[in-house]
Amino acid sequence: MELSSHHYKAYGLSIDSDILLPPLKTSKPTTVDLIVKRGQFLPSQPLESTKVYRAGLNARFAQNGPNCLWLDWSPLISFMAVNGNELIVDTTHPDQDLVALFTLSEALGLILFQKDFFLLHGSAIQINTKGVVFLGEPGAGKSTTVAAFAQQGYSIISDDMVCIQLNEQGRPYLIPAFPQLKIWEDSVKGLQLHKENMILVREGVNKFSWHDSIAFNEKAVPLEMIFVLNEASDIVTSIHGHPQSQVPIELLSYFPLPDGLLSGQVLKDYFKKSVTIAQTIPLYKMSRPGNFTKLYEFVSYLEKLIE
Repeated sequence: MELSSHHYKAYGLSIDSDILLPPLKTSKPTTVDLIVKRGQFLPSQPLESTKVYRAGLNARFAQNGPNCLWLDWSPLISFMAVNGNELIVDTTHPDQDLVALFTLSEALGLILFQKDFFLLHGSAIQINTKGVVFLGEPGAGKSTTVAAFAQQGYSIISDDMVCIQLNEQGRPYLIPAFPQLKIWEDSVKGLQLHKENMILVREGVNKFSWHDSIAFNEKAVPLEMIFVLNEASDIVTSIHGHPQSQVPIELLSYFPLPDGLLSGQVLKDYFKKSVTIAQTIPLYKMSRPGNFTKLYEFVSYLEKLIE
């Protein structure tokens, strides 16, 4: 593969890109796993509406088999993922930060899907040598919860999209994304974080990116447990286990990419992975702490639980 002008690493992949991709950290050129490049294309299959939204825009999706996938946010930007090693970006938008925002979202998720990773819409942290995942509907407090742990010095693994790899024994490992948390302004204030060290995220006027001082480890860590965050409770934070037989369906409900990807044999294979994860990893449902004092209490509780 021919090298371009910018070299990065994310999700364990060595990325060569001809567009800037902040907040990824630059790295030294090495064997390239993924090329990100500008180009123009027209999907060969009809585009269909999806559940995927980014910056208030609904994405459309098409595919020509598993090795050629399209994600379209016209007229702003479109992507074509090819064979798990090439992501083509079709846009004339001049804002590099906005282009990076869309590229490092579900578009990159298409590549991870082609590379056979198991993906979840969620956030993850590392406690000691173990990984913990937080799932939930938009606004459930996933990023805020992870930010509370990061504030205590724990490494983040991912924000917004969780990437899981099963080893030969079927043990799930979390693949670190890149050092960034996107946090609502209310959470920045509630956690007493320093806004001057953050930048405004293009997709929301009240959302900020925390990345410069955040702890991050590029090594994969074993997945220890999964939490699904429900509606906040001001009284008590109740935590209860989810029946193992229901975990696979629960995991599939947090698939972050267009549902059209999951059909036929692909759906069977993906469901098999969710069953493997359910057999080894406990899933808990909990009411999200209703205030920041209770959130810190949960941080202390989980610290002791993982020790």
